Amino acid sequence: MKKQQQQSSGLDDMMALAEIALNLLLGAKKEVGAHLSGKRQALVRKLDLVEHDEFDVAFAMLKKIRATQSDLERRVKVLEGKKPVSRAQKKPTKKQIRTKK
Repeated sequence: MKKQQQQSSGLDDMMALAEIALNLLLGAKKEVGAHLSGKRQALVRKLDLVEHDEFDVAFAMLKKIRATQSDLERRVKVLEGKKPVSRAQKKPTKKQIRTKK
């Protein structure tokens, strides 16, 4: 019986050591993960990268700006195509008509 108790005690010791080793490995994994995450974030800041959501917002703004620019270019072409009207050829406004009477 004493031999069985010694074997049982030896197994318990080995199990305790294995548990300690496993906890150390898991702790090291968390530390390495946290360290790598910090390094990755520093690299992203250094490279001035943006997240996908920020890129989508910027792309939508650019699309709107391009549409506005296209519309303004079209309006300028229309205005440039019209001949300027001299003051004598302009029709009088309602206010001007009322003041003449």
